[in-house]
Amino acid sequence: MDIKLYGQADFYYAVSQQILERLVAKGFLTEAQRIKIDELNREKIYETYPSIAELEVSA
Repeated sequence: MDIKLYGQADFYYAVSQQILERLVAKGFLTEAQRIKIDELNREKIYETYPSIAELEVSA
């Protein structure tokens, strides 16, 4: 039996955004770097984990 925990992708992506914002605020990343990393994170996270949107589609 495959149990999917819908919403994981949404949660992980929100956490990654907060981390990136703090890194920019502390000067470890530029805004351009944040944007590129954010794009890569979003793509990888939503490929790997189930989202709320997937739950709505499967219902």
